[in-house]
Amino acid sequence: MGDTFSANCPSGAFARIRMYRLGIGDCFLLTFVGGGSPRHVLIDCGVLQGTANGKQKIERVAESIRDETGGHLDVLVATHEHWDHVSGFQQAGDIFDALRVDRIWVAWTEDTNDPVAQRFKEEKRMRLQAVHMALNQLARIRSPEAEDYGSAIAQLLGFYGGPAEGASLAAFSENTGFAMKAVTERKNGPSPTFCKPGDVLKPEWGGGLRVYVLGPPRDPAALRDLRGKAGTDIYKIAGIDSLYLAALTQTAGEEPDDKSFPFHPSLRWLSEHTDKILKNDALAHLYKSYNDEDAAWRRIDNEWLVSSARMALQLDSATNNTSLVLAFELDDERVLLFPADAQIGSWRSWLGLQWSAEQAGRSAAVTARDLLQRTVFYKVGHHGSENATRKEDGLESMTDGRLVAAIPVDQTFANDTKKWRMPADPLLRRLTVLTKGRILRADVAWPQPDDPPPAPGPGDDEWAQFRTSVHIDPGGLFIDYMVQ
Repeated sequence: MGDTFSANCPSGAFARIRMYRLGIGDCFLLTFVGGGSPRHVLIDCGVLQGTANGKQKIERVAESIRDETGGHLDVLVATHEHWDHVSGFQQAGDIFDALRVDRIWVAWTEDTNDPVAQRFKEEKRMRLQAVHMALNQLARIRSPEAEDYGSAIAQLLGFYGGPAEGASLAAFSENTGFAMKAVTERKNGPSPTFCKPGDVLKPEWGGGLRVYVLGPPRDPAALRDLRGKAGTDIYKIAGIDSLYLAALTQTAGEEPDDKSFPFHPSLRWLSEHTDKILKNDALAHLYKSYNDEDAAWRRIDNEWLVSSARMALQLDSATNNTSLVLAFELDDERVLLFPADAQIGSWRSWLGLQWSAEQAGRSAAVTARDLLQRTVFYKVGHHGSENATRKEDGLESMTDGRLVAAIPVDQTFANDTKKWRMPADPLLRRLTVLTKGRILRADVAWPQPDDPPPAPGPGDDEWAQFRTSVHIDPGGLFIDYMVQ
């Protein structure tokens, strides 16, 4: 393997978490030190469509992973089919295909032999097709409002690898399926393990290392449970429209194309028929009433397309809820939690899980609450969005005083370009309190060796230990955190 682990590993460290700084994109390389040589677990590798120089960044990361691991991954994990988690397996396919991989872990929702998984995938395919058709319709309505609304929907489709920069709204293709297949159908590779909630994975090289599978839930209702209640489940009041949707107002300018409407032309008022309509007393009264300014709120000429944005948002959240959620329990029972982008329904489902004493190797059974209470490293879900970190029985249960959080985010890109609130302010404030300011972010090269602790923050000894546990790549490629 490369020299960076030994060169930057403090005495006593037995695990390293490397967060690659891709912005809105997850890629974590976990390295465990046990009785033998270091062992490597890669969790995802992707970057959001539209990220500047995204492909080049992914290729640099893939080269780094190859060099650091000596071309050998003990475990490759792909959490779910979103471009910002799996694009690298396609964009840098030549590099990843050349790696030797011993184990592949994916969620049960990727199992082609599972009828529930296949039904969910078919439903997703149909929804994607419907959103695609709506984008075609919006592209035909010649107005700035419709264009802005369509662009907002297209931004969501960036999580599926399209549409590409500079392409029309209709130029959408689902690339994530191909990227996931690059993991699950590797040539000369092992068959994937389809992980189900309640499983315990025990790598043969891991000593006391145990990996608990918390999600995605098997219950279809839980998979579709996407939103939470403000104050209990999430850290702010949020409607389904809050992050992504723009208002589609009445269009202006030229008459929209016929294909922009759901109804046959014979069922609509057409401008070329106005004179004839006005000569008919009954129709004239109806026409004038319909087009009266005070009645504009009742019209549905284009408003039916609003549902396409809601569908796109629901589709995005539903795919997030298929995330493979893993809790790595170290020898000393500390926990590293990687929930990918699991939504509230998945978080809720964990509370019903319990692992037997035989599975856990201890006298008392293990519950999800127990794992949360012992979490010392939390990979923040969905780049810090408001509905991917549960409040009660979630973050509020992470009470270990050594808690550190990591957010793969580019706030400037998310806020200014995408108009998304990532990370969400209320969540970030609470994370700051619970971690005592020990938050690693992909968009901030912090802490530097001489940086003072945040205020209020950890005590002097805690700060010194945290600061020496963090190594920032001078080239800006990654941030390492050593679990000592």
